[in-house]
Amino acid sequence: MAGKAWLVTHTETQFDKEGRVHGHLDPPLSDGGERHADRIAKSFKGKSVSRIHTSPRKRAVALANKIGKVTGAKVQVDGDLEPWRLGSLSGAKTNSVRPVLDFFSRRPSRAIPGGEAKAEVLKRYQRFHKKIKHGDVVVGHSQHSLALQHVQKGGDASKVPMFGGKAGEVKEINL
Repeated sequence: MAGKAWLVTHTETQFDKEGRVHGHLDPPLSDGGERHADRIAKSFKGKSVSRIHTSPRKRAVALANKIGKVTGAKVQVDGDLEPWRLGSLSGAKTNSVRPVLDFFSRRPSRAIPGGEAKAEVLKRYQRFHKKIKHGDVVVGHSQHSLALQHVQKGGDASKVPMFGGKAGEVKEINL
């Protein structure tokens, strides 16, 4: 793989505004998130975008479709871009469940009750990463941006940050 692609995190949802963990829940973009998504989409005007990969979550698909409308590129939903399935922690206030999330994050092979192990998320993302080609846009979640270095270079999965990314971040990445 050689070239460049873009990694874009979904923009703000009501959960983000409330400081809640998304997990497997699927809130739509907030009004501010919709406006931010429009600005991001417009920033791709005139760029050579070949395809857009997106997480199946509404918050990512909405942004991907806006980018597709501006660029004319086809949007492809990919289940390997699903966020970490957090079981009953989904929807909780981030601050209240942070110690539990940190516990499981430091133990990547242990599944969250009713959810999945961090190692499974990273394995999906590594599998997906092999599909990215020059000119692609990947619309996902902040954990994809945070885990990018691990996916590209490996290392200790317990040290990969999974929380704390920025909504609506656009990164140009080297393949």
